[in-house]
Amino acid sequence: MKRLHLTLPLALAALLVWLFLTAGLGSLSGGAPSLAASVAGGVGIGWALAALFALLLLLISERRADAGLGAPRPWRAFLLALPPLLYALLMLLVAWAGGWPPANVLLIVACNTALVAVSEELMFRALLLRSLLERHALWPAVLMSSALFGAAHAVNGLASGDLGGASWQALAAFLQGLGYAAIRLRTRSVWPMALVHGVWDFALVTSLLTTAGTGEGSVLPFAALLAVLPLCLYGVYLLRASQRAAFQSPN
Repeated sequence: MKRLHLTLPLALAALLVWLFLTAGLGSLSGGAPSLAASVAGGVGIGWALAALFALLLLLISERRADAGLGAPRPWRAFLLALPPLLYALLMLLVAWAGGWPPANVLLIVACNTALVAVSEELMFRALLLRSLLERHALWPAVLMSSALFGAAHAVNGLASGDLGGASWQALAAFLQGLGYAAIRLRTRSVWPMALVHGVWDFALVTSLLTTAGTGEGSVLPFAALLAVLPLCLYGVYLLRASQRAAFQSPN
């Protein structure tokens, strides 16, 4: 069977479908008043469908091995994801410093943040980044994929009405995207960063839920830009010129 060639225009069209599945379905059904409320309100069918949609496109593509669906190559490359993973766990400790939501809420949040992490990594660090690298050099492709990642988070403002929150989230997502893309390229796999991404989102959402219950302001949202700077700088370090030969070829 002839496989699909994921050109950049096709990847951008897929992004529009993905955005509809993640944000459009919630808007059509009434949506939720905030991002935290939507994540804690029940298992997100739209996020699950978006993840399945991106995975299906990658599985039927002609260069799926290049998209990072396999394990890290070599296995020890997974160690590159340990610093951001430990950092994400530190964010989780900060989020839970003032307590945590009920266990049933934590379970729903864990499920949804896992779905979001897998969905976004497949869309932006597998499908889009792979397509951009076919047309552009390394840094332009990384910057453009990260900019699209940030722009996609601005859509949350349209869905929830929280334009201010969507703005800092979009800028933070752009900076995070640089670090995520670097580790995806160095490990040749999307799964290490899907793990880090899920822990990070879990920390952020549980922080928002905890402070919403107490009426206090959350530390993490207001410190988000500063919090993601280490991850961004780590990504820049991983993509330094002396290390590019290790992953310059996508094969």
